[in-house]
Amino acid sequence: MVWVCKSSLLIISVVLMCKYDECHSQCTGGSDCSSCTGACTTCRNCPNAMTACTGSTGCYRATTCTRSSECNNAVTCTGSYDCYNAATCTGSTNCYKATTCTGSTNCYEATTACTDSTGCP
Repeated sequence: MVWVCKSSLLIISVVLMCKYDECHSQCTGGSDCSSCTGACTTCRNCPNAMTACTGSTGCYRATTCTRSSECNNAVTCTGSYDCYNAATCTGSTNCYKATTCTGSTNCYEATTACTDSTGCP
């Protein structure tokens, strides 16, 4: 009987550890998602999300932004704000370094394509 209890406790601990990691790698909703390291969906304050932000704010490190803001280092932005270093922007703002822009603003380096955008060279 004691063996079963120890075994069950170990299984419960592993499940809780996995749940903890999942919560911190992906977040959905919330006013402070600063502990998320993977992706944020409809979250505020996602400064550590590394992969994607969807409908979120404070996405300083995310590589992909969709309907999000403060996407300072995103590679791809769609309907997002402050995509300063994005390579591709669609319907986004402040795409200073983007080489491809469609319906975006401040596309000063868009030498590959610049369609319905502002700041095109």
